[in-house]
Amino acid sequence: MEAPLAPPEQPPTGPRPDPLAGDGRSDEELMQRVQAGDPAAYQALFQRHQARIFSYLSRKTRDPQAAADLYQETFLKVYRARDSWAPDRPFRPWLFGIAANAARDRARRQQRRPQEVEIADWEGATRDHPDARLGLEAAIAALPDTLRDAFLLGVVEGFDHREVAGLLDISPDNARARISRARAFLRQQLEGEA
Repeated sequence: MEAPLAPPEQPPTGPRPDPLAGDGRSDEELMQRVQAGDPAAYQALFQRHQARIFSYLSRKTRDPQAAADLYQETFLKVYRARDSWAPDRPFRPWLFGIAANAARDRARRQQRRPQEVEIADWEGATRDHPDARLGLEAAIAALPDTLRDAFLLGVVEGFDHREVAGLLDISPDNARARISRARAFLRQQLEGEA
């Protein structure tokens, strides 16, 4: 059976929806409904997370077309793998793990480094300062892949060290160290521009 609602051809644009918006049910409750065959629950999960997943994939791949392809692949994999999700596991790290693995698999297949980073909606001081935002985007693009992955998941997407560790298949101490090194690298790059 194919997904009851396939991701749209065009990735999301505009402001990100509130991930807790909707009918008040948690992601885990919705995923249990998806496992029971409820297409409305799949649509609710999709709508709740589509912008964040696309934004994450855009930054990770630094290729808008690749991000769009991986965005669709991620949500199709979520539906196809719905029975492998365990109700005692948090949904959001599982979802981002699928997205991260899809991007990693694509990079392995292509055996090339992506070319540029796009940050759809960077939260914080750069929002009102386009020059600072461009500098930050360039600094993130210059991060080594291992540091960029940890930074994007831990700082931008808000996962804690244990969740980052699980998503990247590294120890929590290693996740903490990578995030710290990424922050130091970015601080050095941004201070050099000032």
